Amino acid sequence: MGQTGLKACIVAGGTSGRFGSDKSLHLYEGKPLVMHVLDAISPVFDDILISAREGEKFSFTGLEIIQDIIPGLGPIGGIYSAIEKIDAERIFLFPCDMPFISTEFVRYMTELPDYYDIVVPKTGGYYQPLHAIYSKKCAPRIRENIDREDYRMSGFYEGLEVRDVEDIEIEFYGDPFRIFKNVNFKEDLV
Repeated sequence: MGQTGLKACIVAGGTSGRFGSDKSLHLYEGKPLVMHVLDAISPVFDDILISAREGEKFSFTGLEIIQDIIPGLGPIGGIYSAIEKIDAERIFLFPCDMPFISTEFVRYMTELPDYYDIVVPKTGGYYQPLHAIYSKKCAPRIRENIDREDYRMSGFYEGLEVRDVEDIEIEFYGDPFRIFKNVNFKEDLV
């Protein structure tokens, strides 16, 4: 069941500015959004952590909390902190606001060869950097970008071995638009 050298981390440190309240804890179909993600990935991973600014609010999950190394950077800060702090060669990152994640697609991604630095879905020509596997080799690249104030989530990909997971692969597991639908507004949950 568990992946050797691979752990999962849910990035839940955002401010939810557009949402109007803490979306990670927003109840959807009777449970917080973060629990939809956790329930989807739990069958695949033995080790799951949460990257968040305020860890106490996730104590109900029973998961270990990773604090941001450099607070206030947004998602790239969560990615960097997870890769830098988690004791694993590879980390599969997930957002807290993607309630329709496909367990089987996650499993498929974990079964791809592990010699890539990054394994990331690319839908409609756009990366899904918060539903991706990153190796430890990414940390120095991300830090360089942060030091240059380049906070783009895929801005550090250049020069690393990237495995794009294309639409044709994703569609076998469901509609990519739905799988990667992240919740920015309450209306997104309709």
